[in-house]
Amino acid sequence: MLQILRNKAQSTFIQIVVVIIALVFIFWGVGTNMMNKKEVALVVNGEEISFQEYQKAYDQAIQSISAQFGGNMPKGLDESLGIKQQVIDQLVQTTLLRQGANAMGLRVSAEEIQKQIVSMPQFIEKGAFSIERYNTLLSANRMTPNSFENSMRHDMLADKTVRDIARFATVVTEAEITDLYNLDNETVSVKFVEIPFEAFTKDIQVDKAELKKWFDTAKDNYRTEPEIKLRYIAYDYVHLGEKVTIAPEEITTYYKDNFAAYQTPEQRHARHILFGASESDSPSVHEEKKKKAEEILQLVKKQGDFAALAEQYSDDPSKGTGGDLGFFSRGSMVPEFEKTVFAMQPNQISEVIKTPFGYHIIKLEEIKAASTRPLEEVQADIVRDIQGKQGKQMAFQLANDAYEGIIKAGSLKSYTDSHTDIGVIDTDFFSRSKPPEDIGQNQKFLDAAFALNKGELSSLIETETGYAILFASDKKEPAVPALESIEERVTADFVAYKAEQKAKTTATEILEKLKKGTPLNEIVANSSFKPQDSGFLSKKSPNSSTVFPASLYEKVFQLSKSSPLAKEPAKLDDSYLVYVFQERKIPENTLTDKDMQLYRENLVRFKQQQLLTAWVTNLKEQAKITQHKSL
Repeated sequence: MLQILRNKAQSTFIQIVVVIIALVFIFWGVGTNMMNKKEVALVVNGEEISFQEYQKAYDQAIQSISAQFGGNMPKGLDESLGIKQQVIDQLVQTTLLRQGANAMGLRVSAEEIQKQIVSMPQFIEKGAFSIERYNTLLSANRMTPNSFENSMRHDMLADKTVRDIARFATVVTEAEITDLYNLDNETVSVKFVEIPFEAFTKDIQVDKAELKKWFDTAKDNYRTEPEIKLRYIAYDYVHLGEKVTIAPEEITTYYKDNFAAYQTPEQRHARHILFGASESDSPSVHEEKKKKAEEILQLVKKQGDFAALAEQYSDDPSKGTGGDLGFFSRGSMVPEFEKTVFAMQPNQISEVIKTPFGYHIIKLEEIKAASTRPLEEVQADIVRDIQGKQGKQMAFQLANDAYEGIIKAGSLKSYTDSHTDIGVIDTDFFSRSKPPEDIGQNQKFLDAAFALNKGELSSLIETETGYAILFASDKKEPAVPALESIEERVTADFVAYKAEQKAKTTATEILEKLKKGTPLNEIVANSSFKPQDSGFLSKKSPNSSTVFPASLYEKVFQLSKSSPLAKEPAKLDDSYLVYVFQERKIPENTLTDKDMQLYRENLVRFKQQQLLTAWVTNLKEQAKITQHKSL
């Protein structure tokens, strides 16, 4: 939560508009010619959705996901999550919602739009709506009031449609609540037998011909890594920098020039209890969350144990540490949160405050005053910084001179033979996974090395630690070793493979006998495998059994007296498991009034979502939707 708050603070207007028009045509490979032809991204029942609208929605989706990774989304994650298709589906669904609303006669008045806009915190200045700020922000984001208000009308109409459809699903019977409660809290027991692979290893005889035949099918598993043999020269930043003597006046000047770097601003340590409600949630959700926050605030004031109440009631992941957000300085949080915290005194509890994340109750734990580290304390760091910068400059100059010299001399050897003062390093053959100690896991160095062919000279390479010039003295391509050279390893793998196959066969035979009605105890009576009872397993306690693996709980709860067996044995890391249903137990405890209300609310939401999904699906099935070929 802390990192997301920080990201929000750095993107104050993201909840209004995120329009990066410059990327629209570059990122998706469609240019200005397309705009001249007035082509569009999507058409839903004749209503056009522009590439600008598509890109805006895509950028917002990427921004939202990136925020969860500290602002840097892992490479390829957008493709693996199918963000592009999700955005397309969302745009289509939103358009269908608006069209459905129009067909139902729903409207959003100008007064409703005005009321929504004047309450948005982005346009508030000195406690009131500012028309100047409104126009300035829209202009900065390349929007006109008319286009923004039309966008607001569309969004509000979709929200109104969702609320109106949801009103048709508000009734839940006590029988439905009881059924759901029983389903959530039922327990199941099974009898099972585990067939470990190792139980068969001692009986496996290795036949040379069979081993050779198996090796031929699995030999790619034994293919070696590429190996390279290098001759290279390196210019290390730190090593060169350490040779530089730094004068006292240089240290003083550096300290003055970078004075801000040695200052620590005032920091505040706070906890909070969050009642989550996003800007896309309905007014009724906001009302409910605000009311709950006010109730818990009274508990906080009476009970006093803020951390315990945060663990019990907060919607934020920080609940696990009692709502603790640690220390932070100004500019780290969203404005509403920051303004409150920096106006408080230690041990003070705030009133309920609203941010884009919902409703917060805040407790200020302590204040860490601003401070400045004296020159004496940071002198060693300054020397290292200056030496590091000068070391980089020296490394580049020396490496560049050497590279020009190598080119003039015709080879690395000719150059180093005439410049005996240059330290040349020769390696033996090494692989990427096992580099020499001097190279270590210097990835840029390794990337450059393994890109070379035998007899090739690299360009000037900048690595994590300095500059280098590499020559590939020799190179070994990946190869499959002869069986004789790795026979011990292959034999062990072959035995493990055969043992696994025998374990699977045995488990399958046991399962087939169970299907024919033979009791498990009888099937394994004369074997080394012992039947076990799982005890009663609980969905809510994935470790409710010390003997039965939690990874199979979901499958176990699908069994019943009429269907007591899985279709096939379950494979674990080093064994197969066969299990048979024994008993299902309905919870004995009756529902409390609090549980009844919670289940009622959840069921209503579920029914509303089902109804809305069915309605939109029906609209989509009847709609005419076209999509640009570039998407």
